[in-house]
Amino acid sequence: MLAGIPQAPEAGNPINGPRRSITRRNLVLLRMLEQGSISQVQYDEAFQSPITAQVYVRNVELPALYAAEMVRKYLLQQYGSDAYNQGMIAHTTLSSQMQRSAEVAVSNKLLEYDRRHGYRGPEYRRIQGTDEYLAAPEYGYPENWSRTLSVMAVFGGQHPGIVTRVSETEISVLTQDLEEVSIDWDGLRWARPYIDADRRAPTPKTAAEIVAPGDVIRYEISDDGTARLGQHPNIQGAIVALDPYDGAIKAIVGGFDFDAKQFNHATQARRQPGSNFKPFYYTGAIENGLTAASIYNDAPLVLPGEELEKTYRPKNSGDVFHGNIRLREALYRSINLVSIRVILDYGPQNAINYVSRFGFDTSNFPRDLQLAFGGGTIALTPLEVVTGYATFANGGFKVTPYLIRELNSINRDAIFQANPEVACTENCNGLNRAKRIIEPRVAHIMNTMLSDAIRRGTGTKAMRALKRGDLHGKTGTTNDADIWFSGFTPDLVATSWAGFSNNSPVGNREWGSTIPIETWIEFMRKALPPESESSQLPTPEGIVSVKIDPATGLRTYPADPNGIFEIFRQERVPPALEIRNHSEDSSITQDIF
Repeated sequence: MLAGIPQAPEAGNPINGPRRSITRRNLVLLRMLEQGSISQVQYDEAFQSPITAQVYVRNVELPALYAAEMVRKYLLQQYGSDAYNQGMIAHTTLSSQMQRSAEVAVSNKLLEYDRRHGYRGPEYRRIQGTDEYLAAPEYGYPENWSRTLSVMAVFGGQHPGIVTRVSETEISVLTQDLEEVSIDWDGLRWARPYIDADRRAPTPKTAAEIVAPGDVIRYEISDDGTARLGQHPNIQGAIVALDPYDGAIKAIVGGFDFDAKQFNHATQARRQPGSNFKPFYYTGAIENGLTAASIYNDAPLVLPGEELEKTYRPKNSGDVFHGNIRLREALYRSINLVSIRVILDYGPQNAINYVSRFGFDTSNFPRDLQLAFGGGTIALTPLEVVTGYATFANGGFKVTPYLIRELNSINRDAIFQANPEVACTENCNGLNRAKRIIEPRVAHIMNTMLSDAIRRGTGTKAMRALKRGDLHGKTGTTNDADIWFSGFTPDLVATSWAGFSNNSPVGNREWGSTIPIETWIEFMRKALPPESESSQLPTPEGIVSVKIDPATGLRTYPADPNGIFEIFRQERVPPALEIRNHSEDSSITQDIF
């Protein structure tokens, strides 16, 4: 059989052309018999043998198309076009369970956003053949209808269909299988017409206000098997999850649907990170001498403007001012005006020098107060942001993300074996140790501040949903165009982003605490181990807990009913109070160790 294929590999193989392949096989057998290469018995036996060839398909546990494309590009870059012919087998760092959870989370939350912002209408209205069908439906569906459906793809569970009938509260839809499904009012009522990112028209009262016969629409099948009106989202999203110990990529999704758009927003979309960027330079400011109790004035600020503007008046979200506020609270509330004052004190260049240690390319970063907002010319991908947050999650080490764990030849010979740098503080013999880039006590203090962002700040939705005490994170919103959430435990760190490819606004009711944190929550709910089994970072030596006056950030008496405990590096503890008539002066400070 094989000897007969080379003359016509496509048309003459037993799968594509079984008759032709039999004829060629028998001719080859006859020549072999004539040359004495086989006996008459062998010839007769082979001549009577049926075709046993069949298509063998490798069972794919999970396509993970964005990750697969990353692997393909890497192999082409490393080995050239020969990579296609060498039968290489790449083993990735992905967790199939985490990857599946990430894909479902991104898809679900983008669809939810799309529905709450309104229905943009059918993809095509009253296509050719509609009039003839309505005039004589007994003659069947128009050829153009079936042809139109046959060339349309299913994206993210959004199936194409053509409306065949519209009643007051129900429609019938022709599917790609040329069968009809019904969508009742429960599956239609959400479709308030879209006006813009902030406005929708009134709720429709009848199905005819939404679609008409001959319209090409999208529909989806719910978990209970019922159909509902759908829509392909215009908004995009991404999520990346890493193991903070060594940077292994556990899950990566770069958009709503790879088949619809191959652009990987997780690795290719450079966007402004907004307040998601603040922890990086806050860490530098603390390492430079600030404490979590440092007091800043959250008050209006007037700065020299640029070009035609004589003055610049930055604002907080909601134009609310809090007066004097501790640095810890300013971060978990994401107070912009305090962030500006931190940058003014720390210095923009010092901040840039510090954040570069997280691996960011700072060559295009603004050398001004735009740093405070994570705006201006700051442009980072979700993969870069999550890599930075991995440093917080592992206690201060710089790890490098990687996707390919092992590369083998077709004969299972090892071609490549990853040797990642790992965050290790003890029993590190033989390991490729990662570089520490944050002083251990500063990393610990920053992590407690990011924990407060979940407990009482902009990330409380995560605490309410997951009900865990080991969560840390920070939201981010930039000019209503990019919304972020980065969060972690010591076991897993993930960054979620959403926005439009053309930088259109996402709407004034969308923040990092909507799509991004909801995507993160849905993913982490499946991805994290139970809290009782999760890892814990040790508290470093030299951390001291002191009771302070929250209004001043200074020490207060142990009996002060308004006092709160704050943690400090030992050498940064506020000066001791002058104690008069207090016998408990020895308990003003409390060593963690």
